[in-house]
Amino acid sequence: MKNIIYFFCLFLSSCALVPLYSIPSSDAKWVHRVTGEDVSTEILVRCSDYASLSIIGRRPDHNIVIDREYINNLDKINRIKGKCLYENGFIFKVKMFSVYCYRLEEVCNAYNEYRK
Repeated sequence: MKNIIYFFCLFLSSCALVPLYSIPSSDAKWVHRVTGEDVSTEILVRCSDYASLSIIGRRPDHNIVIDREYINNLDKINRIKGKCLYENGFIFKVKMFSVYCYRLEEVCNAYNEYRK
């Protein structure tokens, strides 16, 4: 009986145990709404930089171990980045039973309005 309860609890919490690095990149991505092509790195970087510059006035500093200002404003930055990508013709696609939105809920919520 003890083992059954243990495995039941483990089963219920299985999504929480999935490490972030094991979530496939194909689970959630930006694709062009007409052609279905993935977003190019150039457009993705341009929209990321635009969003960072709009909110914190600079690009994220990768020389700092933890860029607190960037992290504290990440929700706003993701919303502007999503809007930029959407205005460039891309929509956010997530697989139906993906762990992505469970583990990265803030990102998923920021991009949610750009799914269609």
